[in-house]
Amino acid sequence: MSLILGSGNTKPQYPYDMWYGVQGDFTSKDSNLVRVGNLDLHRTLPIQSKLKRFVENLDGSVKYYLHQNDSRKKDSGAAATIDSTDGNVMLEIPEYYVKVEIQGTKWIYAISEYPLPGFQRVSRKAISPWYGTIDTQTNTAVSGCFLLWNGNDIARDSNGFVSVASNAARYRGGSGAGDSGKDGTYNSQLGMARTSISKAGVRPYCKNGNHIGAYRAYNQIAWLCRIEYASLHSQATFNATLTADGFHQGGLGSGCAVNGTEWNTWGGYKPFVPNGVTAILGNNTGKVSYTIKGWTGGDKVVQVTSYRGLEAPFEYLWLLADDILVWNKEDTIVAYLCEDPTKFTSHSDSAATAPDGYSPIANLPMRSGYINTNSFSSKGYSFPDDTTGAGSTTGFCDYFWTTYNNATPGRGWFGALLAAGANNGANAGFGYLNTNNRSSNANANIGFRFYRGFNFIKILLTATTLPHRGYQHCW
Repeated sequence: MSLILGSGNTKPQYPYDMWYGVQGDFTSKDSNLVRVGNLDLHRTLPIQSKLKRFVENLDGSVKYYLHQNDSRKKDSGAAATIDSTDGNVMLEIPEYYVKVEIQGTKWIYAISEYPLPGFQRVSRKAISPWYGTIDTQTNTAVSGCFLLWNGNDIARDSNGFVSVASNAARYRGGSGAGDSGKDGTYNSQLGMARTSISKAGVRPYCKNGNHIGAYRAYNQIAWLCRIEYASLHSQATFNATLTADGFHQGGLGSGCAVNGTEWNTWGGYKPFVPNGVTAILGNNTGKVSYTIKGWTGGDKVVQVTSYRGLEAPFEYLWLLADDILVWNKEDTIVAYLCEDPTKFTSHSDSAATAPDGYSPIANLPMRSGYINTNSFSSKGYSFPDDTTGAGSTTGFCDYFWTTYNNATPGRGWFGALLAAGANNGANAGFGYLNTNNRSSNANANIGFRFYRGFNFIKILLTATTLPHRGYQHCW
């Protein structure tokens, strides 16, 4: 099937009409995209509508779905257990099909529920809706919400400090046991995400098929959001009102934005929003106000975003991605992707060869800066391609950060961090890629989300060279 760019028609010239997507232009810095394909599907958003939270069995199968409008309930309306003791809480990404087509300077990113000609199958996946933590009794990484509630408000004690479940110390976030002295204080890490741990530190806790190879699922959700809003500017002002044509408009707004110095004073850059604050939104997109106690200058209110069940998608904590490694060579920077979780590794910083299972997928820009254009694979993966002349509201709007052009250039192997921290402001967004840190990094503001793939099929990658833009190899 050809999408026939430049024909003046937003639909294929064939009877295959059950697809929708967005069109952009490599030469344009306009972050707004053109809706193409079946415009009725842009109104109903059938693929985006299938993102939903659930509690999983140990093998990843669905124990029960959570309610569309309230994740504290099962879809039947009965009370749900979402503190991980009944199983990890996960966000389901449905199976669908994707096609990226490039003609001249224009590109189309198209999706469909059906295996249309030329479309690549993207298998069902699940990612934790919020950042994960660790069960210290079973030494297992888990995804749960440990909040107590007073109606739709988070329960708090007489000091205004958040009330959590009686077993919350078993899942303490932050640096874990090292933060036990903060229990019951304004900057308690009970109920928070686990941070201050590297990829190699998390891997032994990932069991029963879960892992932290989160880039692929995160990239999918990013494109579902871009298609829904027909925009590359994920931080555009949130607007729940549809356009006159019935389309979604705006973006998700900023994340849990805070001043970095004040964050450091409050708790050394450790998590400040408990997991599951957006449980009251269910699978819907929206924002929840959360009050942080003990902040510089008094209580601070932040807006916690959820995109169709993905809580704090960006501008809160950096996100580890075990499926991506970056090799800074003398004259190129290359991103490597691994789709086999059994081969995830941090690799030696100074290694002269790529680790087993990781294959080159994109050449990255040689300098840090706002991303002007992205390169694409036929499977829908996208990476920064150029950082010339864009800004926080132009081009792809988000930032690419590398050590390559530092005063003391960094060479060798680096990890990948996604999403950006709460103090990164306009730099943050779905497209932010930080390759400035080694894989061993374990900062207080870096967390992890679980990822689980289904129907995994190992694909041998035979490409030996990388096209710079619009490469079409099926990775």
